[in-house]
Amino acid sequence: MNVQTLPRRVISTYLSVARLPLNAAAKVSGQQDNDQWPPALTFEGLEASVESVLGSLLRDDELLETGRVRQAKVAQLRKAAQLEAIADSEREVAQREFTERREEAEAKREAAAERARVREQQVEREAQQRKAQADQKAAKKVAAARQTKAAQDQVIERRERAVTAQALAEEAEALKTQQAALDAAETVAVIDDSIEGTKQARKTS
Repeated sequence: MNVQTLPRRVISTYLSVARLPLNAAAKVSGQQDNDQWPPALTFEGLEASVESVLGSLLRDDELLETGRVRQAKVAQLRKAAQLEAIADSEREVAQREFTERREEAEAKREAAAERARVREQQVEREAQQRKAQADQKAAKKVAAARQTKAAQDQVIERRERAVTAQALAEEAEALKTQQAALDAAETVAVIDDSIEGTKQARKTS
């Protein structure tokens, strides 16, 4: 063991002991395998600084190199964490924009469906109105046809009554004429009988 090995081991042991509470907290929180966990990243940065400073003071090139490598690792981890945070932020923004666009599209679909429903109701009402108007016109035509038929029946009935009355009047006139003829014939017969009786009386006297 050379002169520099002992300080290096002491520093490593000190840092390992100092890390124990952090390891326990990481285990409890489920972050023991997360190199980008902020407390772990902060502590590792501290470790890198301690190793670099002490390596420089002790002129321990190995410890100094370990510190520099650890500093580079911490820098990369911090950069990765920063990029991941940016990515998370961008994903959050994209998700929010997607949600807003989806809600906007859903609102547009609902509005279009509502307009279609209103239009359908309007078309149905217009169809019902047209049907009602057609039914009304048909009813008026039927009523007018019935009135025309009733008027025609009345005209026919009046004509039939007039024809019947005329026929009865003509028949009565014929009967009256016939009766007058019969009366005249009887009068002639009476006169003939009277003349014949007078003739007989003259012959007898």
